Parts: sequence; C-alpha cells; structure tokens
Amino acid sequence: MEARYDLIKCINAGPAHKVWKLKVRVIRLWTVSQFARSGMKAPIEMVVLDEEGDTIQCTVKDIFVPIFEGLLAEGNVYVVTNFGVALNTIKFKPTRHEFRIHFKRDTIVRPVQDSSVPLNGFNFVPFKTIQSESKEDGYLVDVIGQLASKGNLVEFTRDGKPSSYITIELDDLEGGQKLRVTLWQSFAFELLKYLEEHPSLTYVVILQMGKMKFYSGVMGVSNTNYNSKLFINVEFPAARDFFARVNKLDPVDGQGIMPLVCGQPVSDEEDFLRLSVYKTIADIKEHNQDAVFVTAGTIKEVETEFGWWYKGCKKCRRGLRELDKKYFCPNCIRDYGFYEPRYIIHIRVIDHTDAASFVLFDGEAAKFLGVSAKDLRQSCVTKGVEKNSCPEEIHKLRDIKFIFKVQLKMRNLNSYEPYVIHVLRMTNENSLVSAFLDKYNPDTGLLSHENSELLSLSTGPYNTSKACESEPTPSPAVDEKHNSKILGAKKHIEEIGEESVSSKSKKGKWVVVED
Repeated sequence: MEARYDLIKCINAGPAHKVWKLKVRVIRLWTVSQFARSGMKAPIEMVVLDEEGDTIQCTVKDIFVPIFEGLLAEGNVYVVTNFGVALNTIKFKPTRHEFRIHFKRDTIVRPVQDSSVPLNGFNFVPFKTIQSESKEDGYLVDVIGQLASKGNLVEFTRDGKPSSYITIELDDLEGGQKLRVTLWQSFAFELLKYLEEHPSLTYVVILQMGKMKFYSGVMGVSNTNYNSKLFINVEFPAARDFFARVNKLDPVDGQGIMPLVCGQPVSDEEDFLRLSVYKTIADIKEHNQDAVFVTAGTIKEVETEFGWWYKGCKKCRRGLRELDKKYFCPNCIRDYGFYEPRYIIHIRVIDHTDAASFVLFDGEAAKFLGVSAKDLRQSCVTKGVEKNSCPEEIHKLRDIKFIFKVQLKMRNLNSYEPYVIHVLRMTNENSLVSAFLDKYNPDTGLLSHENSELLSLSTGPYNTSKACESEPTPSPAVDEKHNSKILGAKKHIEEIGEESVSSKSKKGKWVVVED
C-alpha cells in the first residue's frame, strides 16, 4: 500500500498533538552565521518543496545542528516526520506560507529517491507586478528574463570592509519596462565570470528568492545575503520555455547585451515631469494604500514638537535603541558605542486643496539646509542653545514652494492621520517648479474656505523666535488631535522597533526609518 503524506499547503499550528509526515525536496539550504552563539554551530535554514510545488521554510536550531547537519543536503528528497510548527515571523520570507517548520531533537529525517518531487519550485513574478508595488515587500520573489543590459562592477569600502555590486536589466519579453536587478558580491562575480567564459548573444537569467528594493522611486530586485540563488542559461524546463520565446523573436544582427549606465540617478526633470504620478495633497490624503506620488506645495510650518534629529546607525541609517549605555541597531543586529545624528523633520505642507504633515529625512534636509545634522547639533551645543529648542536654521525651510516626491505609508497611527508621508525627493528650482505647475495646472487661487487649518496656515502670523519655546493653549478638540498624533508617533516607534528619542527633547519623537 502506497504511503500517504501530508501536503505543505495543509500545514498549520494545531492541534499540538498532530504528527505531520512530509515528502519534500530541499531546494535551498543555508546557515546564518550572525546568529551563531559562542561555542555553537550556526542554525540551519531550508526551503523545502513537495510534489504539488508548494514550499515552506524549515529551521534547525543551533543545539540540534549536530544531529542533522550530516544528513541534510540541497537537492535531496526526504521523508520528514515529528516536527514543530510555528508562525513565520522573520523579516524576509522565502515562501508565502504562513507557517514555518522547526526540527526537534526527535524529528525523523529519512532520505528517499523520488523523481515525483520537482527540482526547483520556481514561482516567477511578472515584472509589471513587481514594478507596480509601492512598498518593499518582505516576501522574496523569483524572476526570469533575458539579460538586456549590464553596468560596470562598482567597488567601494564600507566601514573598512570592501564591497561591490553590479546592476543589470532583465527583459521578460512582455513589452513592458525592463526590471533593474542589483547583484552583490559573489553574485556579481558569478555573473561576470559566466559572461566571460560563455560568450553568447542570449543569456537567460533566473534570480531565485530575491528581495524587492526601490531604485530612484522604481521597484527593482536584488539578491539577499543568504537565501538567493542565481542561474544563467540552465537546462531547467522554465529556462527552456523562456529560450523558446526568445528564439521566436526576429533576430537582430550584432545585438547583444547593451551597456547600462549605472550610478546615474534619474534627473529631477525626468522624475517629476514624466515618470511619477501627480496628486494634490487632498488626493494623497484620500488614498488608502501605500503609494508614491509627486505633488507641489509650500512648507508653512515646522512641527517642532517631534524634534528634528534622531540617533541613527552609521552603517544603515536606521534608528538606534539605547540600552545600557550602548546603541543597538535592530537592522544590523549589533551594538554600537556611538551614533550618528541624522535629520528627521516634520513639516506642514499646503497646496490649493489641503494641508498635510510630511516627514523629511537626512539627505534631502541636509541638501537644502546646507549643513549636516551632526554639524548643526554640535553648533547648538557650542552656542549653548536651549536643550529642547529647535535651531533657527531649520525654519529656513518655511514659506518656500517645493515639488515633492512622496511615499504614502499606511500605518494606523491615530484616528486623525492614519498614514505617514515620507519625502523621497524635493526641489525648488524655479524653472522646474514653473514647468511642473504649467503641466498639472493646479488652481493656486482656490483655497477651501471649509478648511480652517489651511486658511490659518496660509494667512496666519508665525514667530520663529517663539516656535520652540512656547505654544498657545489649544482648544480641547485641537488638544485631542495633538495628543493623538503624539501617541501615534510613539505607536509607530513601537511598530518598527526602532526607538530613537533625541537627548535634546523629552517629547516623544515620531521616528521613521530613512529609506
């Protein structure tokens, strides 16, 4: 009688006494050295595939590694029984399965020979789907395409360690925009070695388990340190099918891989006038999904109650947690004895339709203020500026009309503004602002007389010398809204797990990580 096996799609966390039995192929296996404890071997992570093509992640904790490390190998098929199941909560998920498997001391792993289980389990995502995403999804993706262009290898040093990457573009032959893919370190060297040793006009590239990443406001893909795998001109059925599509195209003599100009950011003109979608501030506030837009508006106020800088990681720019006189970075997963002051400025922006709070980060803020957050903070200390004060230089942003490229992120921070609006890019260059206003023709003469905040911001007096010292007593309704925003800021810090309350302010800061 043929043995019966459970299917991966049926795996769940209950009941606790359930004994699962799977027949699976290990399609990816890696160790996580950064989580290795002293005297222990690094945990083992795997992605396994069943005969229906479904996948799930498996973990072997460090204490159980000696039991299984000699038995498990990538590509082999196993029957696995008596394991634990838990929710998959890791940051980058190599499968879409809600749960993950944990090997136990008494988990049984038996190698078998079975060709019914597929070799790879690719789940290719269309380029249009990736490029339409407005946020960097935590789920890893598989992509396949013809190598259309290639940049040069970029080598640099970060924190004293050499690093390198290469950027390529893939064409999925669907007639849409090409997908930009960044290959780091060994992946870049692997690609270059293959191209040198196997000259050809056509290369079909597969990146398995890549992570989505914004490039100049457009979503692309890059490899991860541990999960990803690169295939070039392989004999897998998926690659053969793609080659067949390539061969149906009309050949073009001499056409190979086009050079890709890397490291050249999209110009302001191209980005604001041609590549991005325009919305008024009112339209942006009505939008209920994460998205990226361009808009025009005037900075009328700096919201000083949230502070103006945060303690950032020098390596990755994320907010740090201060613990026992050290600074822990949840992104780098390490302690530092120092931090880098970085800008995070909350500004109130108005256009002819409404007003909204934008969050301005280090790069754009420093560009327009002409001074780094580190230098400005040091200047404040030297001048003996009051601890909780906002420096006068910050208010130079007021009453200037900018074009903004913003990212709307839904966060459910409070009942008044259940979103965060990040400034990705901005400019006040006169000719570009004029061209932008001519193209989208916003009626700057129309101010909604139903929006009292808009009217007060556009016509009311403002004393910068008093801005950081005292505030008028708000009405109960305004006070409730203000408190809700403060609570929302704190909630946001808790959600991202990156607290960075400046020593210059005792108030809760709305700390958002810089992209």
